[in-house]
Amino acid sequence: MRGKNKQKGFLKMSKRPPKQSRDAEEMESMSLFDNSIPSGSRSSKVARVFDKEDPVVQSDDESEEDSFDNQPDGKEQLLAALGVKAARDTSDDESSSDSEVQESVTSLEDVTDSEASAVEEEDSEENVNGDEDDLSTEEVLNSESKPDPSRKRVLSDGEEVEELSLAESSSAEDSSEDVPQSKKLKPLDLAVDPDDVLPVEPVKTKVVVKETIKPDDSFSTHFEQELDETKLLSLADKKQWTAKRVEVVGLGRGLHRYPPTCDSTELNDPTATLPSVGLRSRLFNHVGKTLKQHCGVQQTGDAEPALSRAQRSMFDIINQYKDLYNPAVTNEHLEQFRMVYCLHSLNHILKTRLTVTNNSEEKRANELKKKAMDKEYRDQGLTRPKVLVLTPFKECARRIVNMFESLLMSKKKSFISNQKRFLSEFSPEEDSGIDPKKPDDYVKLFDGNTDDCFRLGVQLSKSGMKLYVDFYKADILLCSPLGLRLILGADGDLKRDYDFMSSIEVLILDQADVFLMQNWEHLLHTMRLLHVQPKESRGTDYSRVRMWTLDGHAKHYRQTIVQSCVHCPEVAAIFTKHCANKSGEVKLEPATSTGSICHIVSQMPLLFQRFPSSSPGTLPDDRFSYFIKEVLPRYTGKEKAGTLIYVPAYYDYVRLRNYFHKEKLETSLVCEYSSEKAVKRAKKKFFTKETHFMLYTERIHFFRRMHLKKIRQLVFYSLPTYPQFFSEICNMYKTSQLTDASCLVLFSNSEAHKLSMCIGHERTKHILTSTKKNLFMFVTGEE
Repeated sequence: MRGKNKQKGFLKMSKRPPKQSRDAEEMESMSLFDNSIPSGSRSSKVARVFDKEDPVVQSDDESEEDSFDNQPDGKEQLLAALGVKAARDTSDDESSSDSEVQESVTSLEDVTDSEASAVEEEDSEENVNGDEDDLSTEEVLNSESKPDPSRKRVLSDGEEVEELSLAESSSAEDSSEDVPQSKKLKPLDLAVDPDDVLPVEPVKTKVVVKETIKPDDSFSTHFEQELDETKLLSLADKKQWTAKRVEVVGLGRGLHRYPPTCDSTELNDPTATLPSVGLRSRLFNHVGKTLKQHCGVQQTGDAEPALSRAQRSMFDIINQYKDLYNPAVTNEHLEQFRMVYCLHSLNHILKTRLTVTNNSEEKRANELKKKAMDKEYRDQGLTRPKVLVLTPFKECARRIVNMFESLLMSKKKSFISNQKRFLSEFSPEEDSGIDPKKPDDYVKLFDGNTDDCFRLGVQLSKSGMKLYVDFYKADILLCSPLGLRLILGADGDLKRDYDFMSSIEVLILDQADVFLMQNWEHLLHTMRLLHVQPKESRGTDYSRVRMWTLDGHAKHYRQTIVQSCVHCPEVAAIFTKHCANKSGEVKLEPATSTGSICHIVSQMPLLFQRFPSSSPGTLPDDRFSYFIKEVLPRYTGKEKAGTLIYVPAYYDYVRLRNYFHKEKLETSLVCEYSSEKAVKRAKKKFFTKETHFMLYTERIHFFRRMHLKKIRQLVFYSLPTYPQFFSEICNMYKTSQLTDASCLVLFSNSEAHKLSMCIGHERTKHILTSTKKNLFMFVTGEE
């Protein structure tokens, strides 16, 4: 068998058709050599044989049967081959005769044992030792890897095909087992010239450093810590929390409250760099560009991006996953604070993905090694969405997505799926022009697309960002309260879905004060459905779900960030009823001011009437009773015709409307649900004194900013939510030229925050500490 393997080492063939069976090959060989060819002395050791398996040049149009019919017979093939050989040997012996060529040919029947022995004798002369087993492995490999140039012939298409010897034919393979060990052929000893070997250049490999999250990172300390029963009880009872007044750099004063479970009581470290506090490098590299494009901040050229003091303080707070309530976000600084929470949201998603990826790789490696895993890889929630951003208008959502793009990607490698659809739906409308006579805050707020019904799923990828993805495949949900409410539904609805909110870890309420002007109930309904147990599993791998999620404690790990331009008790109440973050909370206080009363240019007396109220819960009823008994009778006379009653809350407006209708008081009704035609008709009747009163809601003033004329008397049923509305309504007296004009404002001691924004901190302090009287008067305007 060893000799057989060595003979196979001689078999060097180029591309050939598939081999025929052994019997077919023998029949073809026998038929080839049946022609009468004179035999003579051999000029070579081994005769050359060509059968019908030699490749034939054939066009694509010819069939396989025609190609074999047009082949020359065996004798012509042999003579043609020998002719090629003779042409090659002309340089050695040009006088070779045809007889010598014929002597070099032998039939298959002439190959006998004596011929094999003769070949072996010649081989034995070359090998003095005669021991073929002494051949090294390197010599065998060299002999197999380097073909003999003399054993090739050229086909008609120029391709060289190596010729086969009789010993290499299939018949020789059959008889190889009968050949004695001493008679077997040895492979050619062909060595490789070292000069012909090209040097191999070393392969340059790029070292990839595996990214990890430090154990002391705020992400790890917040989400990987389990809570025991004692800590859970302390979270539920906020009386056990520690509260202290703090001065936040760039943001003003605030109240920092934290439970015993809080890991860090320090709000910020101004000396630390952004990467050192856990900001991913993918985001850090684009912070300067984003500040320049969206915030109007020029980069100073330093290595550290030029975050303002207020931005850096805000990032340090929310980077520790503390709840934040900022009621002093003006229109001038809105984009700067928006950029900070966008940066934090993206950083949270990237850290979450990195944690899941690293744990999956480690788990897979342990499974391949069949290593016992003594660690549980719990790094996921019940559903994929982790960040929920609620914003009032599409224009706000468009700016947020643009910031995501600027922070994540460069211009050369940016990729956003469904970008054309996004631009067509969220771009400003062409005819959405705003009257330049409107106040500046109105122009900035309603600039762009003001559609308040939308929802958008955003998914991050390595190369870009995907928009309009399914909520269960999204990382960030960008919605308006109304658009989200259409999916959440209400109790009793057949089609409703809220499972995607079961694992929200960061909740952001942008411009929360505008939600009060839209429909506050939509936001409260959303808060009630957060972290509700899903109805369907949706392919969740429960072996990777965090234990505190399965135990129903996800609300203690959720971070809530609220931004508002004014301080609203309804917004502040969200922290009391719906937030219990284990890392604590920070409530900032609005800056003290002299109040919007200083912006009133009309000269008129302002009367502030305090009414008694037992508790904030009974405040609406106490106000209504005091108004219909003490205030309304003063304005029913004919001399008081043209009285405008400003009503902030819509429920109070409905209550007064029904009472006026019951008492048959002539009243013009103007609210946010009134049509354009109804508003014009009501204004006309009020101007011409066809109606005695006009009920005017705060929400229609927020969306329309109408300028009313011929107001004789003004009554604030309650203090306005926005302090600038107080001065705007009072300044409508400017064109009336009335000497008996007056303004009455109803308030209670529980509305100190609104009173302070209207008349200033010092005046409010004086009024609330006075117990002898309940009526206070201020005179405004030019002297």
